[in-house]
Amino acid sequence: MTVLPRLRFKTTLDLYRCLAVPLLITGCTAIPTSLNPIAVSLQYKTMASPGEFPAVPACAAFSGIQVADARLAKTIGKRYVETNPSISAPISASSDVATWVKAGAADAAQRVGISQKSSAPVLRITVRQIVLSENVARRSGYEGRISITAELVRKGDGVCWQDRFEGSSENYGYSGTAENYQETLNHALDRAMIRLLGDPGFQRNICSCGG
Repeated sequence: MTVLPRLRFKTTLDLYRCLAVPLLITGCTAIPTSLNPIAVSLQYKTMASPGEFPAVPACAAFSGIQVADARLAKTIGKRYVETNPSISAPISASSDVATWVKAGAADAAQRVGISQKSSAPVLRITVRQIVLSENVARRSGYEGRISITAELVRKGDGVCWQDRFEGSSENYGYSGTAENYQETLNHALDRAMIRLLGDPGFQRNICSCGG
C-alpha cells in the first residue's frame, strides 16, 4: 500500500488545487528553494500570426540585413521564485544573439514581401537590450522584451531613416524549459519587427533610399 506524505497547505484553495490534480499519488509539486542558472540556445521560429504583419509598399527592397549586438551585459535575464524573489539565477544565451535577430528580421521581411535588390538600401539593426524573466512557482510565468535601433542605409553609408523599436511578450508553462524561453523571446522579436516594418517613416523611405 502506498503511503501518502503529509501535506501542509496555507489555504483551503491550495488544498483544492492539489486535490484537483488527476491521479495524484505523491502530493503537489513543491515550490523550489533554489534555482539553477540556465543557458538558452536562441533558435528563431515565427510566433506572431500572419495578420499581425503590416503591408509594405510594393517597391520595398533591401540589398541586405546587418545586425550588431551592442549590449554591454551579455546575460539575457533572470529567473526567480515567486514567493521569494531573493532566490534567483541568471539566464544567458548559449548562441549568437545577432544571428538570431538576423534570422527573425529576414523572415519578417520575406513575410511582408520585401524583395532583394543590389541597388536597395541595407537594413541595419542594432540590438540594444534583451530582458527575459521567469517567475517560478509550481509553473512559471515568462516575460520577454527586446529593444533595437534600425536604420536604412544607402550605398555610400548615407542614413535615410532611423528609429528605435521594442517588442514584448508573455508566456506560461513548465519551469526552466528551452521551448518556453525561445517562444517568449521569438514573439518579442516578431513584435519589434512588426513595429519596424509598419513604421510610417520606414514606409516613406524604403523605396527612395536606394536612390
